Amino acid sequence: MGCSSSTTTIYHQNLCYIPLSLPDNNHRTILLQSRGFVSGAHDGGRNQYIDFSKCKSIEELIDTAYDHKDMMSPRGMAAFWTSASKLVQRRRGRPAPKYEHMQMQIDQLIGQTLQSIDTYGYRDIATIAISLAKIMKKVDKSGHYKGSPQSILHNVLIGDNSNNKKFIFNEIAHASVPILYEFDARHLSNLIYAFGLAEVIIPVEDGSTFFDSLAEVAIPNLYEFNGQDLSNMLWAFGNIKIPNPQLFKEAGDEIVTFDNLNDFKPQHLSNILWAYATLEESHPKLFNKLADHITSLDSLDSFKPQALKDIVWAFATVGESHPKLFKRVGNHIVALDNLNDFKPQHLANSVWAYAASKESHPKLFEKVADHINGLGNLDEFDPQALSNTVWAYATAKESHRKLFEKLADHIVTLDNLNEFIPQALSNTVWAYATAKESHPALFNKLANHIVSLEGLDRFDAQAFSNILWAYATAKESQPELFKKLADHIVTLDNLNSFTEQALSNTAWAYATANESHPALFQKLSDAAIKRQNEFKPQVLANFLWAYAINGQVDSKLFSSLVPTTKANLSKCNAQELANIAWAYSVANVDAASVFNDEFINACIEKEDEFNIDVLFQLHQWQLWQEELKSNVTLPPSLQKKCCDAFISRVPEPSKLQDDVISHLSSIGLELEEEVLTKSGYRIDALVKVIGKEVGVEVDGPSHFLGRNPTGSTILKRRQVTNLDSIPVISVPYWEWNELKKDCEKKQQYLRDLLGLD
Repeated sequence: MGCSSSTTTIYHQNLCYIPLSLPDNNHRTILLQSRGFVSGAHDGGRNQYIDFSKCKSIEELIDTAYDHKDMMSPRGMAAFWTSASKLVQRRRGRPAPKYEHMQMQIDQLIGQTLQSIDTYGYRDIATIAISLAKIMKKVDKSGHYKGSPQSILHNVLIGDNSNNKKFIFNEIAHASVPILYEFDARHLSNLIYAFGLAEVIIPVEDGSTFFDSLAEVAIPNLYEFNGQDLSNMLWAFGNIKIPNPQLFKEAGDEIVTFDNLNDFKPQHLSNILWAYATLEESHPKLFNKLADHITSLDSLDSFKPQALKDIVWAFATVGESHPKLFKRVGNHIVALDNLNDFKPQHLANSVWAYAASKESHPKLFEKVADHINGLGNLDEFDPQALSNTVWAYATAKESHRKLFEKLADHIVTLDNLNEFIPQALSNTVWAYATAKESHPALFNKLANHIVSLEGLDRFDAQAFSNILWAYATAKESQPELFKKLADHIVTLDNLNSFTEQALSNTAWAYATANESHPALFQKLSDAAIKRQNEFKPQVLANFLWAYAINGQVDSKLFSSLVPTTKANLSKCNAQELANIAWAYSVANVDAASVFNDEFINACIEKEDEFNIDVLFQLHQWQLWQEELKSNVTLPPSLQKKCCDAFISRVPEPSKLQDDVISHLSSIGLELEEEVLTKSGYRIDALVKVIGKEVGVEVDGPSHFLGRNPTGSTILKRRQVTNLDSIPVISVPYWEWNELKKDCEKKQQYLRDLLGLD
């Protein structure tokens, strides 16, 4: 079959045209030679049998095959590559005495194989494909000694940027397509497995891939596939991450019809489940069938750690519930003498699966924690395993302080965190904050790493909100981190990737951490107004509270969210009602349609749920209604309860306050300390200035965000002025501190502030 261009297009029956980027047959030899695959003369008529089983090393095998290459039949060539896949070692081999000679031998053997492969039958093609894939897998990693068999095989079969590997599997596809419908189930499965193991994707002219063509052939013949055939095929699609919903549906349907799954080995079961989960293919009946089979077994001793991990991981990933399976697997792991055969990834993904599935198994978590704590070091744990482990324990609410401490101590000792992807960073700090496990050195290490990054483009909205939420929750002050993240978020074209929860958590974090960033709050506000219909009660209440506490009194935001607030009111719990009411009180934005009889009735219904904080906030809301001169009031008994809670807090004067009061007295002013006003507020000092009462508030750092007053400070100043008719004068901490210990300057400062000179 010839063509005028450099691309050969192959067609067979119902298969699509497949451009394999191959030359026509007249140029194949030239290209093979240019790749280094030099074929010797080959007499297809000779079929000498060669017993490769007698070869004890890869070097002996290659010598034997090379000496007989001109006499080997297709079956002999397939036998050679099969033997090679068994003899080649993963570990580094010693340099071959005759490096160039061995490379020439392998060049000619692969060249001869490819030169004649389109004359081979399907059995030999499948056998060669799977053998080559296994060899490539063993020698794929770099680091082999130069001149070793592994190094030579890597250079010849894989090549730079895997160019040789791609070419080889293109040739195999070229030979396979015309006879695909001749393949039996076993060899078709092996062919698919080979391409999956080699991780080679060949495009098809219609936009699909060679994998889709293979699936098209497999689907009508699934009834002929046994457990291993199905496992190998599905695993290949999962490993190469090529979705094929029809194949997975049909294969799942076929397995469900089996009377029993006794033909399926543990590895088959786990590979199938892993493939469905990896490609996010849902098939509840299949998962249930496999789970029922596994739980019915007398013992799980034949399941290796990776199989156990893959099984529970798959169920968690696709969201399939099967408590009996999780209990059985968990009990089996707990009963083991030790977990020495479990790799870090097995441990991390196993506990992750239980946490993600909300399957409680305290003994399993304890067993894994004890094992990790007993390890000499955690050098084999990669960043993903570390973050998955702490995330799992935090999510499952399994407290193991020593484990959290050991993992954190390890991370802190790392030279750098460059291998931590954004999700691993965010999950780690989120886990420590959620579990209430304090480790300042860890939080500092992660914050410094993020601040040092040139850009944050790899971080998604969830990572941003989780990181900010974690630092705020853990009360770990990191102003540079908060500024860097805020500056980046502000530069984004839009916040469409932020869920309403992420918007709310971000605002909440800045408010809780006392970090001010007006541009960020404006950006979040604009996004919230567009997305307000998506806000749920808790998200809405926290978002409004964050703006209020941060002193970001955006009247446009509060006015725009009135309809959403009204729609959510009936679904709010006590704290959410109070947060919303308090936030609008600070913002001083009229929301009569929200705060009406419906709101009062909601408060009455939930009165038994009110704690002191809720009562405190509702008292300030009631004061706001007095400011507005509205007719909306809480019942007298509830009003009294709120007021009593408000005035019950015992004042705790600071050294700063004591110093200011002392100097007020020294300039001869009459004053009262901690004066309880009619509204219920306490004023630090009440002084008489030219016959009028003036309130003096000594405002420490907690009363400000930067140099701007917090929402609480704004509300107190406004309500004392409006309701108690007492003008309030503020003594900011930074202005007072600048005066140091100079009494004369402090007294003059107070005179100027009160207008006494």
